[in-house]
Amino acid sequence: MIHMQSEEYIIERKLVAIVSDICAAHGYILRKYSDDWVLAIEHGDKSGKIFGYKFGINNSASANIAQDKVACFEVLDHHNIPSMPHYLLRTKVGLLSVDIPGAVVLKPLVGTSGHMVQAFESVEEATKYAISSQVEAWTLSPRRNIVREMRFIVLDGDILLAYEKQEPTQNGNLSMFNLGRGAIPKDINPTTELIDLALQARRVLDLRVCAVDIVELASGELLVLEVNDGIMMEYYSRHSSENAIKARSVYESIIQKMLL
Repeated sequence: MIHMQSEEYIIERKLVAIVSDICAAHGYILRKYSDDWVLAIEHGDKSGKIFGYKFGINNSASANIAQDKVACFEVLDHHNIPSMPHYLLRTKVGLLSVDIPGAVVLKPLVGTSGHMVQAFESVEEATKYAISSQVEAWTLSPRRNIVREMRFIVLDGDILLAYEKQEPTQNGNLSMFNLGRGAIPKDINPTTELIDLALQARRVLDLRVCAVDIVELASGELLVLEVNDGIMMEYYSRHSSENAIKARSVYESIIQKMLL
């Protein structure tokens, strides 16, 4: 069972137990700090750290670009990688104008798991809501008809795991494909087109490890939705014993590369 706080935040992380098991199996030294939020791994003269779900294998600039939904989109777009537009809506230090016709999706500039994501019928409605909030920076995207959302966990040039997020839940008229909100993971054998798109996104963002979310629209168009520098597999691993084994394998591969 996933232990939650306020029905949003995991307070007993599966990652800690998985990493502990991996370290014991390989004879790595594991040190835990800050209520297990920071994990330090040592092996001989090599060492690496995990902060939350972020592995020290990534450089900090690339990791921060991935976290910033607007910066991430602009880098992908510059390299002609099809991706979901994200435009900056700043509310506290000079309101920025965003011009998107029709319905929009509003998200915090930095955030995961679908927290505070909402749909509005216009930019004006979304802007009014954003201004009344305490959040200083949001992103606006055109609301598209998404029929599939898939996640690709990528390490260097390899796809470690690919799965589809099925049975999305509804937040008003917005489909939420987040596993933490009830969607179901199902492993897939991705097409060459999907693999290439995920690998291109990792490469241009200069990340070594990341989770690339790709959506398929009703039109058949494939777009990179977001790229996550953290590898959070809490919900995936709890779905079945087979998934738990695959999550362990993913983390083991990342840790071994981190200690090279």
